[in-house]
Amino acid sequence: MPIQAIREFLQKESASGLLIIGAALLAIIVVNTSLASLYDNLLGTPVAIQVDALLIHKPLLLWINDGLMAVFFFLVGLEIKREVLDGELSDPSRIVLPAIAAIGGMVVPATYNLTR
Repeated sequence: MPIQAIREFLQKESASGLLIIGAALLAIIVVNTSLASLYDNLLGTPVAIQVDALLIHKPLLLWINDGLMAVFFFLVGLEIKREVLDGELSDPSRIVLPAIAAIGGMVVPATYNLTR
């Protein structure tokens, strides 16, 4: 029965958002407790992958930054493409506000960093 409840939860559109909120709350709790040093040690754990002479040896934090974030943004890009082609953003008049917000989300931090 618990497996069925998990399946039903994961099929809801809000499931991913709720999981992200839960992960953020968990991270806030961990960082503000005595578990913070354990978390830092976990992120500093060396992880290596070797294929014959090719050796990639990095801390876990860099694997997350370089690998998982690339996958995350790839999936976001695919979702945006789907929305533009077939979804809510397929009408040009509905894409204006999100496009302005996306451009502002890049320009404002960039200009802020230039003025520092």
